[in-house]
Amino acid sequence: MEVNDYIYEIYREKSFSVAAKKFFVSQPALSAMVKKVETALGVTIFDRSTSPITLTEAGKIYIKSIEEMRSLQKRLKEELNDLCALKTGTLIVSGENFVSSFIMPKVIMRFSEIYKGIKVELVESNSPDLRQLLLTDAIDLLIAHDFDQKLYSCEPLFDEMLLLAVPERLSINYGLKDCVLSLEDIKAGKHYQENCPAVNLATFKDEEFLIMKKGNDMQRRAQLLCEKAGFTPKARIYLDQLITSYNMACAGMGIAFVTDMLATNANGENCVYYKIKGNDVTRRMYIGYKRNRYISQACTAFIDMAKTVYKDKLF
Repeated sequence: MEVNDYIYEIYREKSFSVAAKKFFVSQPALSAMVKKVETALGVTIFDRSTSPITLTEAGKIYIKSIEEMRSLQKRLKEELNDLCALKTGTLIVSGENFVSSFIMPKVIMRFSEIYKGIKVELVESNSPDLRQLLLTDAIDLLIAHDFDQKLYSCEPLFDEMLLLAVPERLSINYGLKDCVLSLEDIKAGKHYQENCPAVNLATFKDEEFLIMKKGNDMQRRAQLLCEKAGFTPKARIYLDQLITSYNMACAGMGIAFVTDMLATNANGENCVYYKIKGNDVTRRMYIGYKRNRYISQACTAFIDMAKTVYKDKLF
């Protein structure tokens, strides 16, 4: 472990004590190590007077240099690995909880069966954090939606439709029997048929919803759909993960906005589903990477494998 690794972890955690625990060293030893670097450079890297600690202007330059060096080292390793023609190397892929749980396993399994010498690591977190990791080359690939084309390059992977997951026990279902879809209907793709009836969201304006927290793509889309239907949804609880929202809907806690990909993979019970009227009920998932970065053969092979696995899900 190099001293820059310790310094970078302090920067990420914004805490000497947390970083010290991660590396199994004492906080005084870690502080002394950083102080030695600061003395040698004649600058202060961390402002210790703030809580949490922050970077000084010199510290910002130092951290930026660490990230640039890491990117160069990563590129060197990838180019050398490419000389081995996909026989060795490491690939770091990522996604939110739903992607990591239901989308990635199929791709990683197929990829690993063919490229046995490539080690695949999976990183889970929320989308904003993963996009930042992608920019710093801490991860190689991310499966997500709505990539900023100025910062990332991406390729379409699959399309999914937004649906309402409504607890079976709710009495509102009794008056909507012609529109109710079962999980088997969703798996059969009935919701994509032109003659499949869709509901007006305003029908559910008096019901309680399970809403994603701000910054989540599903929250933004759900808010837009509800606004166009003329109401603000009653939020019973705000959540971080789409899979959590779906599980709570299955437990009867409220109505959730879900996707057909989630419903068919998670196989929840005690819910019925509704196709939603509107023009903003589909979204496209992409596999992306930082723009203008070196793309290794392993990255290219993984992207191709992901596109092959989900080729029938792109409409």
